[in-house]
Amino acid sequence: MQPEHAHSHFSLLVGPVEALLEGPLLGRGLPAEGVEIGLHALADFLDISLLLLAAVGLVCFLQTFIPYDRMRERLLRIKGPLGLMLALGLGFFSPFCSCSVIPILMGFLAAGVPLRLCLVFLSSASALNLTALTAVFASFPLPFAVSYALSALLICLLGANIAAAGGEKDLKTAALSAQHAHHHHEEKSVGRLWAALCGAGEIYGRVWPFMLLGVALSALITGLLPEERMNGLLIGNPFALPLAVLLGGALHSDVFSISPVVRALLGHSGAVGLGFLLAAMLFSVAEWALLSRIFKARLIAKYCGALLALSLCFAMVARLLL
Repeated sequence: MQPEHAHSHFSLLVGPVEALLEGPLLGRGLPAEGVEIGLHALADFLDISLLLLAAVGLVCFLQTFIPYDRMRERLLRIKGPLGLMLALGLGFFSPFCSCSVIPILMGFLAAGVPLRLCLVFLSSASALNLTALTAVFASFPLPFAVSYALSALLICLLGANIAAAGGEKDLKTAALSAQHAHHHHEEKSVGRLWAALCGAGEIYGRVWPFMLLGVALSALITGLLPEERMNGLLIGNPFALPLAVLLGGALHSDVFSISPVVRALLGHSGAVGLGFLLAAMLFSVAEWALLSRIFKARLIAKYCGALLALSLCFAMVARLLL
């Protein structure tokens, strides 16, 4: 995993944006470096917006074909590796935001689906859903994207098994009673397409401010911090990886919002970028707050602690091997 400069990634719109705006902005006497940073940030935001709308629209359309109630019944019957694969598959086609799958999770738990399978579903819905994987492979170098996918897959399986060991006693059974998630969609193609467009528009409306914030933060990092300062903070600093994992875990974000920041980190340390992305995608404080409705504090601590610790471990392995 070789570090690359923050602006060396492929951008569909950076050329047209520069051709359209660079001349007029420079003609107004604005500093050339500031104009370049601002135009790259704008192109990043537009690129991410197009990718988000396309990927989320596709996922929302595919979700209209998933019979979640039937899948819940299958999870009740299937044990062992096949059950894990089904839970991973459901997470892969899950809604875009991990917080939005918690009502489905509650329905699974209320019906008696084993906690281990439910946590695999929740973790994969956070980090391995189709939207996130599409964005990761489209936004980052292939070795980094593959490292993320493999690390997230193993973390989902290991973290769920660690947290589920003896965890059934830490479920809030009263809150789970009568909790079932129902998903009904139009069976006609027009209805499915309309549901997909509405879902993509609703999600974009929620996340675009965070995307803009992420792009602005990335521009500030790459534009204002000297290369030597960034290298000193991220390379050879024993606390860089733990801090990146803790910061990523504290965010309630998505891959579209944080991809500019991850690209900036990748320009200096692939391992730090991987640890930050894994933690941000697998866990968030907002998710912890929602899980507190159905999980006791001990189970939340085991689950979230396992995810963050495993994210740190896999990032450390990436530092050694890649």
